[in-house]
Amino acid sequence: MKIEYTLNFVDFLEYQLYASSKSELHKKNRNKSRIVIPILYIILGFFILYITKSASAIAFFAFAILWYSFYPLYSKWKYKKHFEKHIKENYKNRIGKKIVLNFDKEVDFIETSDFGTQTKIQDSEFDKLIELKNHYFLRLKSELSLIIPKRAISEQEKFKKLFSDIDLDYINESNWEWK
Repeated sequence: MKIEYTLNFVDFLEYQLYASSKSELHKKNRNKSRIVIPILYIILGFFILYITKSASAIAFFAFAILWYSFYPLYSKWKYKKHFEKHIKENYKNRIGKKIVLNFDKEVDFIETSDFGTQTKIQDSEFDKLIELKNHYFLRLKSELSLIIPKRAISEQEKFKKLFSDIDLDYINESNWEWK
């Protein structure tokens, strides 16, 4: 099976967002930001209440509640903007370039060619096949992934069977969305 396609900005963005959503470090940082800021505002509110005995401390308590409530929306937007800038800066030469993947059942590797390079990847280096709504990510043991848009594959079931034949873990994340 031979697949030819080009990756666009959205393909790279979806991969970055998906990888971020599965990263324990990113989850931890987002949770920390969601909790630490409100705690600081609550402490400041109690400090102001103790020192001045004024009602202005209520504003600090209100801000803490608002931050905790709306931070998930803000961080979703902030991380997306961060990855958009990252892609524009680091992947600008890869967007729109032709990629060819050649899967051959008779050999134990796939051949990839992109950006003037050819690579053979042994089947034993594959870790898992992740299916999203619009993409497949063929993850390697080295934590790198091949981004394969579904629009490039005419026979989805045949494509998935290639990897089930080599006992590759299949993860169906078709309902995944960036949060």
